Amino acid sequence: MKVSVKRFILAGIVGTIAVLAVTIAIYATFFHDFLGQYSDISKETVELISRQPVNVGTMLFANLAHGFLITTVIWWGKFFKPLEGAKAAAVVAFLTEIYFCFSQYSIMKTMSLVSAISDTIMWTIINLLVGAAVSLVLGYRKNKEQ
Repeated sequence: MKVSVKRFILAGIVGTIAVLAVTIAIYATFFHDFLGQYSDISKETVELISRQPVNVGTMLFANLAHGFLITTVIWWGKFFKPLEGAKAAAVVAFLTEIYFCFSQYSIMKTMSLVSAISDTIMWTIINLLVGAAVSLVLGYRKNKEQ
C-alpha cells in the first residue's frame, strides 16, 4: 500500500496530538506526584531549574518531532494495523527512553533509579497508544477494506 504525503502529514499531526494529550493527561495527574517522591534533588532545586512558565512553543516542537518519528517508523515498517503500530512505537519509545533516562541517571541527580525505570515504563505505555493512533491513520483505507 502506498501512503500519500498528505496521509503521512496527517498521521504525524495525529501522532503529535496523541503524544501531547496522553503525556499531559498522565504526567499532569498521578504520575507527576509519583515521580516527585523519587527525586534525588530538593523541591527548592527543582524550582530553580524548572522553567516557569513552561515554554509551550518548544514543547510543541518536541512533541511534533516525536509524533513524526513514530509516524516515520510505522510508515517505513508498513505497520498499518493498530496492534502492529502500537508494538513498533512501544519498542522505539522503550529503547529511546532507556537511553535518555539512564543517561540522565548516570550523570545528573535529576533522576533516581526508580524514576528512570518508572518513566521508561510510562513512556512505553504512552507510545502504545500513539502508535495505534498513527497506524490507524496511515492504514485507514487498507484497514477499512479488510
